[in-house]
Amino acid sequence: MAISLIQSTISGLKLAGDITKSFLELKSISEVQGRVIQLQSVILSAQSSALSAQAHQSTMIEEIRDLKEEIARVKAWEEEKKRYKLISPWKGTFLYALKASCSRSEPPHWICTKCYEDGRKSILNPFKSNRNYVFTCPTCKAILYLDSYILPNPAYAPE
Repeated sequence: MAISLIQSTISGLKLAGDITKSFLELKSISEVQGRVIQLQSVILSAQSSALSAQAHQSTMIEEIRDLKEEIARVKAWEEEKKRYKLISPWKGTFLYALKASCSRSEPPHWICTKCYEDGRKSILNPFKSNRNYVFTCPTCKAILYLDSYILPNPAYAPE
């Protein structure tokens, strides 16, 4: 689309140049006025094409910027994912635990499996429900029910 807009602008400017050259051949004021009107029309058309091409270019630049940001976000998440390992600390319960070798002095913690698959890091938070403890995800609201009266402490994933 942008190429056709640019070609339209160039052909319009070429036509304007041809009309301007033809002024030397005109003999009467009415011929000059007719050519001036024609020239104005061609210039306005070329200007319109140029503005459309510029708007299209701005849209493409914005798309490219958004795509670059998305690529950077995905690459960063791919690196972050490597720091975690899927574990099953209780029967039927899965979560991601931070690897000790990748801790960067962060304390042990667990993150939500759904959020992990969605490209987010969401640390699971414990709370007491009735007599048992549960872990919840603050982002997706997932709940991990524990069959325990004692709050387990998150541990680093075994390597």
